[in-house]
This record gives sequence, structure tokens and C-alpha cells, in this order.
Amino acid sequence: MRKVGEVVMGSQASLEELRGEAWFPAGIAQSVEPAASQVPEGFESWRLHTRFDSVMMFLPTGDVESIDWWKRVIPVGGGGKRWGDPPNVEGGKIESISSLSGPTFLLTEKSGRKVIIRLLLLDEKGHGRTLSELGSEHLNSAFGGLQVGKQDLLLFFRQDEGQRADELLSAALRDGDFDEGRKICGRVGQVLGRFHIDSLNKKSLPNDERKWNARLKSLEDRVLSNTLWRAPHSYNTLATITHRNFGLQAVYIDGDDAGITCCHDGIPNAILPASRDYPVIRDLAAAYRSLAVLCDELGVSSGDELTLRKAVFDGWNSTAPESATSSRALDGHKGGVAIWEYEQVLEEAAISQAWDRPVEQRTKWWLGHVSRIQAEMYRSKTLSAVSLICAVGALFVPLTSQWMASLSDRLLLAAALAGAAIGLRWLYRRRAPPPY
Repeated sequence: MRKVGEVVMGSQASLEELRGEAWFPAGIAQSVEPAASQVPEGFESWRLHTRFDSVMMFLPTGDVESIDWWKRVIPVGGGGKRWGDPPNVEGGKIESISSLSGPTFLLTEKSGRKVIIRLLLLDEKGHGRTLSELGSEHLNSAFGGLQVGKQDLLLFFRQDEGQRADELLSAALRDGDFDEGRKICGRVGQVLGRFHIDSLNKKSLPNDERKWNARLKSLEDRVLSNTLWRAPHSYNTLATITHRNFGLQAVYIDGDDAGITCCHDGIPNAILPASRDYPVIRDLAAAYRSLAVLCDELGVSSGDELTLRKAVFDGWNSTAPESATSSRALDGHKGGVAIWEYEQVLEEAAISQAWDRPVEQRTKWWLGHVSRIQAEMYRSKTLSAVSLICAVGALFVPLTSQWMASLSDRLLLAAALAGAAIGLRWLYRRRAPPPY
């Protein structure tokens, strides 16, 4: 067995050697064993057993840094499900490039065109192909790929143009140009909102509250969190096709243009609890978490971070469809963005656990803040209940003469109760967790 780049090669993969790979979830892995599964040319199938479940893993056999290996794997006829337009490997050059999302390669075709190839050794349900079929012009989605069953194994992308939003924002904040930082965050939100127009036009489903809350419980159990939060998701919170790995690092800005970079399930999604269709505000929550990481690294104050979060939200709110930005869809008393940021924080803890890394302080802080959020929401529900009592009283007081004989007194009391109901309801709405 030998290593090439970031990929363990050979037909006798061992847990010990896999633990040394940056992409491998060594913190939860327990064993690997060969799996009886049909695989494309150039790969072998393995089953990875973790502390929580088992997942299929596909490891390449041969030299992935040799163009000859790719000549065997990419063309039609080597097994697997090929879709889209495969790149032309004849006369091309292949090289391994650094990436946070797993083994990644740059193919320079004979014509000079450059193609990014993602090798997904673990995948959940082929989300890369799903996003490609969405056909969004705001998304640098895969133009082809190779699947095993419903899982993506290879995805081919155009090379991104421009600079990553997180790098531009870091530079602006280091230079003290906070206004430019707000503009960058606004553009991130705007392109995300445009993508959500396409996703909701393609697929729009009622909320799946039971399954969403069940997944929260599964995440809480995994990370042994002492938090417990379930949301009565608003009826207006619709499920759709989301990015699933969104963040500032996923947006490229090139002059007046901005686009969302290549997206797919990837290894983290494969080893986390099974996913469902989510509301678009989950992507918004993911944007906030990536902003929290950057602000933490740069020492940005909590007040300035909140301003940048609001810039992301305002940008998104200006372009996203009305069905996603309505007050009912964003109702913080029924989950809103806050419950999805909680989910993202739980995922952060689970990913730290999977890669055997300490949980970041910002993640711990957020989890420690949950009880305070819930206490505020409980007090707000009390206001809502009293408001309802006052409203009912305002309706019935004029009809009851046993307490007050004077109709004018009853009407005055009814008006006072109605005013109290309106005031308490206004205060209840004001106390809802903001969407940023």
C-alpha cells in the first residue's frame, strides 16, 4: 500500500493507515472491511464502521496522480453511472491540489481548459448531481460526474473565477475597512438569495418538523450535549434544495459578478445523521457560522460581528423569494434562523468529534447560550398567552352585565383590554429572536 497525495491507495486498506489521512473521520472510526459492491474501474469498495453507523467508502486503486489512471476511470465503459459531459483526458495533465473538502485534482486539458475534479471517497446521496440538475446560473455546479448507486464518486467543475469572499472580507477587516466588509457580506447574502429563488422554483415542500427535530436529537446524542431544543417550525417554512455546505468560503466575487462555488455532499455529510430537504434559512445559518469562524480568528468584536451578520441578512432579504423572507417564515418564536444555527453548531461539535479535534470555544459558547435563548422564548410565550386572554376578555366584557351594569364602563374596559392585547402582542413580536 502507498499514499498518493491525500488518498490511501491499494487493495489492503487498514484503519491504522487511514487514520493518518486528513479527510478520514478518525475520531469515530472503528473498523473498515471490504464490501461486496460493484464499483467502477479503478476503485474498490469498503465499509467504514463508525461509533454511530456504517457507510460505504470507495478507495482508488492505482496512481491517481498519473493521467493513465484517469484515462481508465473517466471514459464510458468502466462501470458506474456516468452523467453529463466528461472532461477530455487525452493529452492532458493531472495534478493534486490542496482542498478542505477532500481529495481534489486539477486537470488541464490539451486545449488548455482547466477542470476541477472532486473525488468523494464518502458521500451521502449524490447532492452534487442534484444541484447540477437545478440549473442555477448563480451556482458553479458540476457539469458531469461518476456515481455509484445514488452516491457521487467523481464530480467535474469549471475552475472558479475571482476571489473567495472570506479572503476578501479578511483583507478588508485587517485593513480596517469595515464599510467594505459590510459590502462583501451583503453580496454574499444577495447571491445566496438568488440561488434560493432557483431552488424554491424547482422544489417546494411543506416543513418536515418531525424529521428535522429528530435529527436535532440525534446530533445532541452524538455530541453528548446537555442542551435540548425542539422547534414548532412555522407552516410557512418550506423545505427545498439547499447548498448544504454554504459559507463565505463558498462564494467567489469577480468584479461586479458573484457566484457560489462547487457544492456536493462530501465526507462530513456522509458521516453525520441522515439529512432531509431543508428550508433555505439553513443556508443562511451556515453563512453566519462561517462568519463567526472568521471573526473569531480576527478578533472582531461581537457588536461588529452582529453588524456583518445583518449585512448578510439584508443582502439575502433583498433578493430571496418572498415565501422565504416573510415574517411568518422567519418567525423566531417558531424556530426561525436561530434553530438552524443551533443545528449548525451541533454539527460543528460533531465534526470536531469525528476528526478528533477539540471543540472550538465559540461552539461551546453558543451551546452554553441555548438555555438563555429558551428562557427568553418562555417569557415571550407568557406575554402571548396574556395577550390572548386580554383579547378574549375584550370580546366578552360588553356582553356581561352581572359585573358592570353600565354599558359605557363595559365598553371602556373592553377597549382597555383590547389595547393591552395589542400592546402585549407587539411586545411578543419584538422579543422574537432576530433573523441575524
